[in-house]
Amino acid sequence: MMFEPTDRPRIYGLPTGVDFASELAKGITDRLGGMAPHEIARTEVYLNTRRMQRRLREVFDQGPARLLPRVRLVTDLARDPASSTLPQPISPLRRRLELSRFVSALLESEPDLAPRSALYDLSDSLAALMDEMHGEGVPPEAILDLDVADSSGHWERALKFIRIVTQFYDHVETPPDTEARQRMVIEQLIERWEAQPPDHPIIVAGSTGSRGATAMFMDAVSRLPQGAIILPGVDFDMPASVWDGMTDKTTSEDHPQYRFRHFLDRMEVNIRDLASWTETAPFAPARNKVVSLSLRPAPVTDQWLVDGPALGDLEHAMDGVTLVEAPTPRAEAETIALRLRAAMDEGLKAALITPDRMLTRQVAAALDRWNIKPDDSAGQPLHLSAPGRMLRQVAALLSEKITGEMLLSLLKHPLVATGVAGERGDHIRLTNKLEMHIRRYGPAYPDSASMNDWAKVVADQPWAHWIGKLLDVAIAWQNSGHERPLVDHITKHIALTEAFAAGPNGPDSGELWKESAGRTALNVMSDFAKQADAAGDINARDYLTMMSSILQANEVRNPDLVHSNVLFWGALEARVQSADLVILGGMNDGVWPETPSPDPWLNREMRQKAGLLLPERRIGLSAHDYQQAVAAKTVWITRSIRSDEAETVPSRWVNRLTNLLDGLPDQGGRKALAAMRERGAKWIAEAHVLSQPAVRTENAHRPSPQPPVDARPKQLSVTEIQRLIRDPYSIYAKRVLGLKKLDPLVPTADAPLRGDIIHKVLEDFIREGHDPALPASRDRLMEITRSRLADMCPWPTARRLWYAKMERVVDKFLRGEIRRQASGTPEWFEEWGELDIPDLDMKLVGKADRIDLTDANEVILYDYKTGSISTVDQQKAFDKQLLIEAAMAARGAFKNVGKRTAAAAEFVAVGSGKDTPAPFEDAPPEEEWARFLDLIRAWRNAEKGYTARMAAEKLAFGSDYDHLSRYGEWDMSHAPKKERLK
Repeated sequence: MMFEPTDRPRIYGLPTGVDFASELAKGITDRLGGMAPHEIARTEVYLNTRRMQRRLREVFDQGPARLLPRVRLVTDLARDPASSTLPQPISPLRRRLELSRFVSALLESEPDLAPRSALYDLSDSLAALMDEMHGEGVPPEAILDLDVADSSGHWERALKFIRIVTQFYDHVETPPDTEARQRMVIEQLIERWEAQPPDHPIIVAGSTGSRGATAMFMDAVSRLPQGAIILPGVDFDMPASVWDGMTDKTTSEDHPQYRFRHFLDRMEVNIRDLASWTETAPFAPARNKVVSLSLRPAPVTDQWLVDGPALGDLEHAMDGVTLVEAPTPRAEAETIALRLRAAMDEGLKAALITPDRMLTRQVAAALDRWNIKPDDSAGQPLHLSAPGRMLRQVAALLSEKITGEMLLSLLKHPLVATGVAGERGDHIRLTNKLEMHIRRYGPAYPDSASMNDWAKVVADQPWAHWIGKLLDVAIAWQNSGHERPLVDHITKHIALTEAFAAGPNGPDSGELWKESAGRTALNVMSDFAKQADAAGDINARDYLTMMSSILQANEVRNPDLVHSNVLFWGALEARVQSADLVILGGMNDGVWPETPSPDPWLNREMRQKAGLLLPERRIGLSAHDYQQAVAAKTVWITRSIRSDEAETVPSRWVNRLTNLLDGLPDQGGRKALAAMRERGAKWIAEAHVLSQPAVRTENAHRPSPQPPVDARPKQLSVTEIQRLIRDPYSIYAKRVLGLKKLDPLVPTADAPLRGDIIHKVLEDFIREGHDPALPASRDRLMEITRSRLADMCPWPTARRLWYAKMERVVDKFLRGEIRRQASGTPEWFEEWGELDIPDLDMKLVGKADRIDLTDANEVILYDYKTGSISTVDQQKAFDKQLLIEAAMAARGAFKNVGKRTAAAAEFVAVGSGKDTPAPFEDAPPEEEWARFLDLIRAWRNAEKGYTARMAAEKLAFGSDYDHLSRYGEWDMSHAPKKERLK
């Protein structure tokens, strides 16, 4: 017999700061010492996490050799085969898909309730509400009958969704979900035990009893002849008066020990009667008392003043605690990583405990410096793994208009074209060629026709045709219908994903479904297909959001590649495990405790009335996790003083601890706090030094390269003269080094495109010879605008905006056109000009938008501008385009025009601003031509350097080559450093 008979519930506790698994095993072993081996094997131990289950078995495996108790999970009760009379639970995914069908129908009938993109999220939230209702034993009527004064109409909208779940409560017609069946199994077990209680030991360990069904099971076990409950992290240091005072749920539920008070009240057990499971003392009893006092329920100040002196000398009470207050999240992560690395050298088992997944990713990245892979209990979210990303990218092809960015990002995925060994290199080479083609020539939305056209100019046509065929499949799927059975979406999605993974010659799916992430993704997608009939028909966009949410709800773990002594734990895993070094990371408000997620259905008051869990419950559990973790042998408390946006607020528990210590100076509290911070500052400084580069590179000088004269450009366009004057370095980079800015991967409705379209519109209009004074001319101009926008701009929104802009300026343009045509007749459009300058080994080129011929056989040059226009002063100083074009016309540079004198030149504003003439009187073209020749001669001097930003008009001046000149490491107040190049 393991336990002595009693007529009261048998409940034990283990104090904070002990190794729960070791002490649990020790207590079981001590109590089973005199029992026969088969009696030991009949003992059942129920735990709350699978990691705790593995940990307990590890402790038992340390010996001696013997039969072991049966170790099970409380959650396994939902699938208990012994309850064969109960219907088997439905898959959680299937239940969510069933709900999605009803939510979809509701959104179709009332589209104003929520966006379609929230379809699966709403279904998932409803399923979570159902789970909670089943776990807490709350029937739908308890919610539907709530008396709510709702002036905004929110409650009425929420009720329309909540009524959906009521039809899933008839378990005769509808299989129960996991939480519902677990409660049904527990109720059946209780009924069976009342008639015939088991005589073998049954122990529930590690659970706080915070969920209704679990608490009901623990209640039943505690009253069995050989049943017992073992509570984790009981604060035996808290005075009975404080325990007795925690009676109000609304004010005490956020306290770490309130769940135990609530559970013991249910058992009708007084805290004074709670015995310790073993006699093992905590690592740091003095520290535990300090923490216990700091966590007293509010108000606490008077209790600190009364009970603080009873703590005694505190100078060494916090010796095992280090407080790291890092300046930034990155510094916090690097400091944690450095300590974990040191723990490995010391042979310690170290655990980082934090709810902040961003922090764990940053620490993991910092540990990669030493090639350390931590054992992360949460794993990697499946949707962020390589197979998960590829599945999401292919699903986007099937549901959204395909852009060049979408196609190329998929083709560059590491799992694409992995079906044949050695083919991946050719695939990447051709993908890079395709990228340059799309950047230069488009189209904005690739399809099989554009791929087939490109196939004619590439060496490997089969590869291009392979891409074209897959695009055909994706586009045909988008165009063939709106709604289909979910399984059809999944089948097509998987087939297309496997085709991309196989490559043009691959016999199978390549590396897609291999490794841990691939196998997990295949299992998730297979289960998705298996349950798909529950969802009915959906469209491709709904499928994309649904599939992405399902991937996001799963994770990937690869325990074979991780370090067994570097652990990342969530709060639940840390609750019943221990390590030599425990790091509580991200101890800021909003992380410890986490900010409660907004409930789309019920507010706090409504939850309380219905009997559901309150937000404070999660805060109380988080506080309990903190109290247990901070009682470990060696503890780090870390936080960042600033986030990426602003200063942070310390966690309320860190605030309480530091305020308590700071308020007890006579007992050494301030010295203890200062020592905690000093230890943390030492590690922060070491991490900072480690993060600095070994060799600090000096700032770059303002460059002024001097290439040989024969390497200098021998051709310039008239528009580049301005750059040569203002920023010679950009001419050097473009003309000497041959570097050009890449075209955007995804063509956009940008200013250059608008300029091209407007030029074509005006050219078409002027060529047709319309009289700008006639009213019909306006209509014709707008008709041409509409036609050109349709041909050249594939973005509907931009077409409408640009058409509207043209409508605003068309009258102004026509009034100006009356003046212009009175001065001359339009004769030449988009006229290309070239002029050789043999003496300087230079060719000057340019294009005139429009050239009119006057009655005096002279020409007028016009340049259309849709953006800002250079002022007269700017034309005299920098922008020489019109002045030089006039000089070129006089020298016969424009072949079809011949040698003609320019009577005038003008920038025509087709947008904001006003038409601006070239300043022929102040800067005659012939004088400007002479200055231009002097400028070119100056650049034929080998000593003249191409200085970066030599004469920038404004500090905001931007260059495509600022990154190459390393602007920012220098500014325009620095003298240029000339460098002779060979």
